[in-house]
Amino acid sequence: MNRPRRRPSQFLKTFVDTNRANQKGIFKLSDTVLILNKKHCMRDDIDSAVRQIRAEGHDIAVRIPWEFDDIIRIFDHALSTGTRRVIAAGGDGTVNTVINLIVDRKAQDEIELSLLPLGTANDFARGTDIPVGDPVGALRLACSGSAQAIDVGIVNGRHFVNVASGGIGAEITSTTPSDLKRMLGGAAYSLMGLVKASELTPYEAKVVTSDGDEEGKILLVSIGNSRFAGGGFDVAPKASLIDGLLDLAVVTTPKDGDLDTLVDELADPFNEANKVLHYRQLNECVIETKQPLPMNLDGEPTLDTRFEFKIKPKCIKMVLGQVF
Repeated sequence: MNRPRRRPSQFLKTFVDTNRANQKGIFKLSDTVLILNKKHCMRDDIDSAVRQIRAEGHDIAVRIPWEFDDIIRIFDHALSTGTRRVIAAGGDGTVNTVINLIVDRKAQDEIELSLLPLGTANDFARGTDIPVGDPVGALRLACSGSAQAIDVGIVNGRHFVNVASGGIGAEITSTTPSDLKRMLGGAAYSLMGLVKASELTPYEAKVVTSDGDEEGKILLVSIGNSRFAGGGFDVAPKASLIDGLLDLAVVTTPKDGDLDTLVDELADPFNEANKVLHYRQLNECVIETKQPLPMNLDGEPTLDTRFEFKIKPKCIKMVLGQVF
């Protein structure tokens, strides 16, 4: 049986043109550049959304990087040719990559960052009221919204804008199968979270803050610049992108092994009398562990025994639905 051939996506054509232009060192100058994760280049809804936004009068060029180095080349060309706004089209990890490029290139005054959320969890987008599942709405905001200076976190020299989570939280993200993520979305993280929590594998750790050192066995630690992680978990309820602070939450192992204590304290995470769940706001801290601690940084996994956290207030300009 002969099946009709699918019309090649405009983005696929753009990808070919981009590669050719990249080889020649030329790109069309554009006020706004959309860096589109190659996994989404055949999506008709994205194609349609870009056409709609262009029809509304926005000058937007689509660039599809094939490899990580292509992202760097595309960004550097955009910066050198006067592009005002870069739209990161992907998940939290894509946003993290572009944020680090902006800071590393000292381009905070030249480049404004927008987001077209296309990831599995889209935690940062949800926490800042960027439309999720609505490419036209997200692109319209990305092109026409006003940019505002927001804080950026730093851990071991790498910048992050959303949340760094360690322990069980990082294990969930790094071990959840990609097929399961696609089928279940954010629910996949909840499912794997239950599996990991049942194993209760703590990490011997020391948390160093201006208030002193604390040692113990931790199950989970999160450092939030924004609120959500792991597919919609509100790990930093008090977090704000403009307060110059990081929100540290540490979950330790109940001494009696009774998880009911944790459940009770989740209802009042800010209670200073809590014995398992500890929450505080600060501008820097250090976490040290005896064994390597898995840490998830805006969706990107890393592993180390020492993490130094700091905050850079009002570091980059970003277009968001709402800034908390």
